[in-house]
Amino acid sequence: MSRCDHLLRKALLWALALVCFTGEAYAADRWLSNAQLYDGLPGSTIRKVNLRIAEGRIAEITPAADRADALDLRGAYVLPGFIDAHTHIEDPASARRALHSGVTTTRVLGDVYLKGLATRDLVREGHVPGPQMLVSAGHVRPQLGDAFILSFPQFGRYLNAPLQGPEQVAEVVRAVIARGADVVKVGASERAGLARTDPRRQELSYEELRAAVAEAARSGRFVAAHAHDRYGANAAVRAGVRSIEHGTYVDEDTLALMRKQGTFFVPTLAIMSPLGDPRGDNADAVALQLRTLHMMRPLRDAVRKARALGVTVAVGTDSSYGDGDDYGRVRPAHEIVELIGCGYTPLEAITAATYNSARVLGIEARTGSVAVGLEADLLVVDRDPRVDPTTLFEPLLVLSDGRVALDRLALR
Repeated sequence: MSRCDHLLRKALLWALALVCFTGEAYAADRWLSNAQLYDGLPGSTIRKVNLRIAEGRIAEITPAADRADALDLRGAYVLPGFIDAHTHIEDPASARRALHSGVTTTRVLGDVYLKGLATRDLVREGHVPGPQMLVSAGHVRPQLGDAFILSFPQFGRYLNAPLQGPEQVAEVVRAVIARGADVVKVGASERAGLARTDPRRQELSYEELRAAVAEAARSGRFVAAHAHDRYGANAAVRAGVRSIEHGTYVDEDTLALMRKQGTFFVPTLAIMSPLGDPRGDNADAVALQLRTLHMMRPLRDAVRKARALGVTVAVGTDSSYGDGDDYGRVRPAHEIVELIGCGYTPLEAITAATYNSARVLGIEARTGSVAVGLEADLLVVDRDPRVDPTTLFEPLLVLSDGRVALDRLALR
C-alpha cells in the first residue's frame, strides 16, 4: 500500500469514528485508544489508557493499546470536562461558547430576566448545544433590582424598599425555587463590579442568611453566597452556605471555619483582569480599575491561605461567555493559570476545575472525574498540561455525555 493510500485509509477511519460519535443517538460502543489520562481525582497522576464509551458513559478503562476499532488519540491528553462553578450564561450562543471551551457543566449564579433558566431548558431538551446548567434564577439580596422584580412582580413592594428580615428572605427563596431554580444565590456583601457599591460592606445578616439556607434545604437546594467582605463571609459560613463566591477579604478565622464545616471556596480570580482594565475613561471605569488593583493582592493571599489550611477551592470564572463582552472572555483555563500562580500544581488546579467543582454542585457521583460508570464528559488537549497549562485554552476534542461537541483532532 502506498503512503498516499495509507493516509487516505486512516482519514476515512477517523471520519467513520467521528460519525459514530456525532450522530443523534449515543454510540453503542466506542473506544478511544492511546490516551494519556488525568482522571481529575486528587492525588492522581497521568496514565496511558484506552477508554470505552457506551450510552454516554465511561464503560471501561484499560491499559493503552492499539485497537483497529478505536479512535486513536496518539498520545493526546484526556481530562474530565471542565465544570465552571460560577458563570452568568444567559443565551444559547454563550452556552455554545462555554461548551467549545471545554465546559461540560456549569452553575449560573444570577439570572437577568430568567434568561439563564430558559437557556438551561433549551439545552436540557436538546434544542441547542451547551453544558449541563444549574441555574439560580436570581440573586437574593436587600436591593433586588428591577430585573429581579420584573421577573417576580409579586415582589413589587421591594422596588422602593429593601428586602429585610428572615421571613422576607425565606419568602423570596421559596419563589425562586418554585420558578425552577437549581441553586440559591444570596448576597452576603455588596458587589465589586459597580462603582456605586462597596464590596467591603456586608449585605444580608446572619439571621437572614440562615433563613435562606434553611428554606433552600427544605427543597434539597444548596446556597451560594456572594461574599467579598470578611464579616459577610463569616456570617454566611456560620449560616451553612455551600460555597463562598469571591471571598476577597476573607480572614484566616473564616477560612479555618470553612475547612471545619466543608464550605467550598470559589474565588473567581481571573475575572479581575477585565475588571482592572475596563473600556472607557469615565469616572466609574477609573473607580473600578482602582478598586480592582486594590483587591487582587488580598484575594490571591486568601487563595494561598485556603490551600495551606486545606480549604477546598473550586474554579468559577464569573464569565458570561458573551460575544464582545469584557466579562465574557474569561475561561476556566484562565482561572487554572491563576491558581498555579497562587501555588497550586497544574494537576491540583485542574482538579479544582473538575472534581472540586463537581463537589460544589453536588454532582460528583455522575461527573467531574473520569471513572467507569460516570458520564463521558471529556476534553482532549495536545500537550502535557503539567508542563504547559496553556494547552487547556484550545481543546482538540470535547465530549459531553459521549457526544462530540467540538472536534479539532484532524488539525493535530
